[in-house]
Parts: sequence; structure tokens; C-alpha cells
Amino acid sequence: MMTHSLDACLRLVADQHRRRIIHHLRHEATGATTFDDLVEQIHRRASDSKNGPPQDRDKLAIQFHHTHLPKLADYGVVEFEHTTGTVRYHPDEQVEAVLDSLPGEVSLPNP
Repeated sequence: MMTHSLDACLRLVADQHRRRIIHHLRHEATGATTFDDLVEQIHRRASDSKNGPPQDRDKLAIQFHHTHLPKLADYGVVEFEHTTGTVRYHPDEQVEAVLDSLPGEVSLPNP
């Protein structure tokens, strides 16, 4: 198990999209989903929120693929299998403790 500094953890969860990815995966029964389902669920929930107009789904998918999932994978909290499109969550106590301490803004309703 890799140990990261608190600063690295805070940088990781500073982005709303990464918090939403982790939140979604934490609440999946198997801790895994497909890339397409992950993007679709987060896009749908973001579109339903009152935080302005929804982001384009294709742009969101590109950001997830090239930025957010690689950062989460580098930290060790997700595994993204490009060939199958599977995104799997690997719980991290420090990340979960930080997310659990944040106000409800980051909590999204379960799908």
C-alpha cells in the first residue's frame, strides 16, 4: 500500500470531478463500473444540479480519460482498464476520511 502526504490527498480531491468519480465508485455495489456508465451517471447528475448549464458530455469524457482518471490511478484509488473500459475503485483511508469531512456540497444523490 502506497502512503501519500495529506497535501497530495488534498490536491487529488480538490477537483469536483474527481470527488464525484470517487463518490460514484464508493457507492457502486462492486466498486467498479464502465467508463461510459461513469461518464453518463456523473454527466446526468451534474445536468440535474442547479450549478449552471451542464458540461458537454463528450468534453467531460475527454477530461475523465486524459486528466481525472490518470490522476486518480497515479494516486492508487482507481484502476482504469483501457481495453475493457472498466474503472475499479481501491479504497484509501486518507482519501475517504478527507471526503467524509467535507460539507454536503460534494455529496451527490446515489444513482
